[in-house]
Amino acid sequence: MANPSSATVLIVDDDQGLCRLIEKALRRAGITAVTASSGLKALAWLDAHRPVLVLLDLKLADMAGREFVERMAHSRCAAPFIVITGQGDERIAVEMMKRGALDYLVKDRQFLEFVPAVVSRAIKQLEQERKLAAAEEQVRLVEAAVQQAHDGVLITTGELPEPQIVYANPAFVQLTGLAVEEVVGRRIGILTGVVKDLDGLRQAFVLGQPFALETTVAHVGGGQRVVEWQLTPVRDRGGRLAHWISIQRDITERKRLEGEILEISAREQRRIGHDLHDGLGQHLAGIELMSRVLEQRLARQSKTAAAQAAQIGQHVREAIAQTRALARGLSPVALEAQGLMAALHELAANTSHLFRVACEFRCDPPVLIEDNQTATQLYRIAQEAISNAVKHGRPRNVVVTLARAHGQVTLTVTDDGMGLPPVLLDHPGLGLRIMRYRAGMVGARVELLPAQPKGATLVCTLKAPRAPAPES
Repeated sequence: MANPSSATVLIVDDDQGLCRLIEKALRRAGITAVTASSGLKALAWLDAHRPVLVLLDLKLADMAGREFVERMAHSRCAAPFIVITGQGDERIAVEMMKRGALDYLVKDRQFLEFVPAVVSRAIKQLEQERKLAAAEEQVRLVEAAVQQAHDGVLITTGELPEPQIVYANPAFVQLTGLAVEEVVGRRIGILTGVVKDLDGLRQAFVLGQPFALETTVAHVGGGQRVVEWQLTPVRDRGGRLAHWISIQRDITERKRLEGEILEISAREQRRIGHDLHDGLGQHLAGIELMSRVLEQRLARQSKTAAAQAAQIGQHVREAIAQTRALARGLSPVALEAQGLMAALHELAANTSHLFRVACEFRCDPPVLIEDNQTATQLYRIAQEAISNAVKHGRPRNVVVTLARAHGQVTLTVTDDGMGLPPVLLDHPGLGLRIMRYRAGMVGARVELLPAQPKGATLVCTLKAPRAPAPES
């Protein structure tokens, strides 16, 4: 026997002359074949090799075809087979078909003519079955993975404006409290009251592009979770939008921990700011007072020494100013509800003074933010937006606006600079990513848009907090 290839046909027939003829016929058809002149030799060869197909004569000298098939089936070398039978033995061939044979060939005058076609058809059938089995296994694997996934998975049609839900995995059911039969086959409107920002999902569907969204999900049994949605369109071969796959990840604990980290950081910054103001600032103020007294005493003795004392006092006053600026920078927003407005007003004034840019703050009517963490994040977003505008846009004017309308608080920073390069819209830099992260921490969204006729606008929106109760 020759060394076989991975797609070899094993011919088992005790008529060696016929074996050679079959081998030549298959070779002309581009099929590699090896021969075995007995059942035992064939079984020994099968013990070491794996053919794509066995071509088996039912009447071997050392064993019957049935015995060969049974021994092959009970060994680790089982292979698909086609039987060869003589004329008049078709009944036995049919019996072997019931035992698993793919086909049978009758030794007649056209036998050698039919062999390549029958073998080729069988090999093609086996390859199709292999691919189908692999595809089915892949489908089972994906289905099992999705069913057992910790994240929720929702699949909808691509219809607009209300896609139809076609699949929901157990994690989605656990996240929402909705039963599978309550959602599958229904439009996404069924999620009204469960998904707080359903309009945001609808907008994502309309865009037809991969989209990420954070929203609150209310469990029907009570309680709320913060959920990150990742939506991906699935297109058919023609490029048409056929389905949406959305993955929902419960990030409630992550958001809580991030909030705690931010609060710890803000608290530490406030402490350092207070230490600078009340500790170092007071020491410097004392030194400055002593330098004045020293200057007055030296004025009667030496004008040169008095001037040096005055210079020391000036340096100390500059250090006091820097210390106060550092303290304000570490804790820019006062704890009271109107603290954000005061901080943004001061930010605009400092921008005008430091960068020689006309920076204006507008807020009419007043917008009160009682939560200091929310106010601080909005301030930092405005601070970063102004810094980016001044650094990259070279504007003459910057306008910071804080407004409350239609249940939303909107912070807008607009400049009349050079505008946004297209690459920044497609690939945001670190500054924009930080602003979006800060916004996400307080449930806000940040958009960077081109302004008209030139310049750029940063818009940060969040659901308006409940207005503080009026003082009695």
